[in-house]
Amino acid sequence: MYLRLGSVRVHVTFLFAAAAAYIANTGRGEEIVIVFVSALLHECAHAVFLLSYGCRELTLELNPGGAKLRGAGLELLGAKQTLCAALAGPALNLLLAGALAVCRRLRPSPVFDEGCGVNLLLGGVNLLPLSFLDGGRALDCLLLLFSKQPPHPSRRRALDLLLLAALALFSAALLLCRRDAFFMLLFTAYCAVCCFVKQRSPRGLF
Repeated sequence: MYLRLGSVRVHVTFLFAAAAAYIANTGRGEEIVIVFVSALLHECAHAVFLLSYGCRELTLELNPGGAKLRGAGLELLGAKQTLCAALAGPALNLLLAGALAVCRRLRPSPVFDEGCGVNLLLGGVNLLPLSFLDGGRALDCLLLLFSKQPPHPSRRRALDLLLLAALALFSAALLLCRRDAFFMLLFTAYCAVCCFVKQRSPRGLF
């Protein structure tokens, strides 16, 4: 199913719609709305910068594993432009988390609590320097700006594997402490799939 959001075409995949319907039937519809809106605003922040840099025909694909933003001209962006566009999404989430935290202090509400937590988590997770996340793209741009050379693929992959191992150890520590580690296990599995199966291209995809 395709929708139109301004200059961006939104592709809602069948699996995303099925997952949203399942969660809604479990009585957690409010949570899925908060997560969906937060993720959508995250991608909209990327899109605003990309459109301002001349990228066109942007398509936002929503699936259970996350969101992907494709378009014409992304591969032509310079390092500074890519850096700004990459950091726009996490920055917006962190700003929203701060604003919702202030609203929660002024008027306590479960919606503010959940919204603050989701945006803080979404912004923080995307700043991890993994190559398929916004933080990894930003790190590559910073290295290119300062060293004038792109990071070596073998070193970049070694950093991904090191961070993946750290995430796995953290998940194991949560389990040993008998804490709820469902999200960390799910996120670690997602990162492993991205590292070993469907690594995102550093160009043409956000």
